Amino acid sequence: MQPGWRFAAVHAALAVAIWLFAVTSYAVACGEPRPLWVVIDGALIAVALAAIRRQPLPWRLVGSAVALAIACVLASQLLVPHTAGIWIDETNYIATLRDGTIVRDGTAPFNMRWLAPFLAGAWNITPLVDTAALAAVNFGALVVTASYLVLLLLRLGVRRPIALAAPVFLISSYLGVYAATNRLVIDPVNYACWVVIFHLLVRRAHWRYLPLALVIAACNSEKVLYWVPVIALVARLRGDTWRQAALATARAAGPALLYLAALALYVRGSSTHPAPLFLQNLHVMGITPLGGRVTDPNVAANSFQTIWFPFGAFTIYALLALRDVPRWLLAISLLLVPIVGQILIAYDTQRMVAYAFVVYLPLGSIYLSRVLAGRWGLALLGLLVALAIAQHYVPLARLGRELLSAAELAVVGVVLLLSRRGSSPSDDGSSGPSAGPSEGPGQAGAAPG
Repeated sequence: MQPGWRFAAVHAALAVAIWLFAVTSYAVACGEPRPLWVVIDGALIAVALAAIRRQPLPWRLVGSAVALAIACVLASQLLVPHTAGIWIDETNYIATLRDGTIVRDGTAPFNMRWLAPFLAGAWNITPLVDTAALAAVNFGALVVTASYLVLLLLRLGVRRPIALAAPVFLISSYLGVYAATNRLVIDPVNYACWVVIFHLLVRRAHWRYLPLALVIAACNSEKVLYWVPVIALVARLRGDTWRQAALATARAAGPALLYLAALALYVRGSSTHPAPLFLQNLHVMGITPLGGRVTDPNVAANSFQTIWFPFGAFTIYALLALRDVPRWLLAISLLLVPIVGQILIAYDTQRMVAYAFVVYLPLGSIYLSRVLAGRWGLALLGLLVALAIAQHYVPLARLGRELLSAAELAVVGVVLLLSRRGSSPSDDGSSGPSAGPSEGPGQAGAAPG
């Protein structure tokens, strides 16, 4: 095996080991696992780790990230029960799971999203079966997402305490609450794929793996198309001419685009469900109050914060980080256009805006890493973590919610004040990290690709 592909195989084995460990943990904690498959999965995890144990990976850091990710995801799903119904998309996923094949007479595009249902059905190696297996697959994908988000932040130069807090910010949000409420969708696998794609964009040498990563993501959702213009803009901002950027994008995304075209032809006889437009969300999103009436009950349940601040003040932090990050990293913000735009044509707004984590959390963490570098940085970080948890998982009376809002405004105000004054030197005398990606062996080796 060539060295480059050996590197990819090592990180693929690591991701599979993390996923299987998380799936087995979920089955034992929340389900009725098949004992034989618990043993088999344990053996597979041991084999995968044994095969890569001698690789130069930051094992202690990886272990810490996985432990935090499992703790956060498990806590959220123990605190928030699964209450969602079986709607059009879930019906198609369950049909794919039980049939063990792509359902050609289903409803497009839901029947085109087959990877997560296959992992719970035809390719099931989890200790659970049927819909419980799909919930386990999603639990494992959330853990992989949170773990690899930590490694991504470190690769981008974020300080370790802030990077290790990422699973808390990820799960203590509409993303975490929705994932716990509805465990039969396929979004968590998309989240994991998106984090891996972001990893691959950090170093140009790793773009060789983008075709495979994009095809895998396309097997789970057509939303992978959102990345195509981002890849082109990243290439352009890194110095390519427009022609070179177009060729690089074609090499990276071409296989995924061909696959989606072929799959669309395969299911061309499928029915479609014309979703109603939710244009009244524009009244909720609007900055200036124009007196628009919201008569749709689905829209009335939304709020300005739901759409623009799904991860709390990370929207503000991400915007402030844009002035300091490398130019190529600005292209990631382009993902917000389809992510926010899709809430105008889809019912479950919280699930749609949750995809913005891949923009807000990395960019916002870069900003916090610069601002919270002084002796008070850890204390403020602790307050931010506590506020994030309390907002979604601590039941409060009306007065408690008001006090929580006041505390959040105060802490965010202090953080912004520190930014205006300039971050102070860290306690060890070193300055804050650069906003650019680290190419050092310790952090680059931690990334999946």
